[in-house]
Amino acid sequence: MFGRRLLKKRSLISKKLLADFPSGTKVKIVGLYGGPWLRQRLHELGLFEGAEIIIVKNDRLGPVILKVFNSKIAVGRKQARRIYVQKI
Repeated sequence: MFGRRLLKKRSLISKKLLADFPSGTKVKIVGLYGGPWLRQRLHELGLFEGAEIIIVKNDRLGPVILKVFNSKIAVGRKQARRIYVQKI
């Protein structure tokens, strides 16, 4: 089990973190790294692999505001560092 997680994490190293992109950027989620509770919470918010989102506000302080399916949601900075994305 540990080897599978490590391999998955290594394959995501080449991707960027959601928290690294500026406001106004459109991105696609390519991976989530975290425990089952975090993955479930993000999935309930509409954040899953393949989802396209727009970063509404990311000023390096406080939560990251995202536009997902015509709704705006706030994701904590620590959680945003566990979401791997690529720019569209």
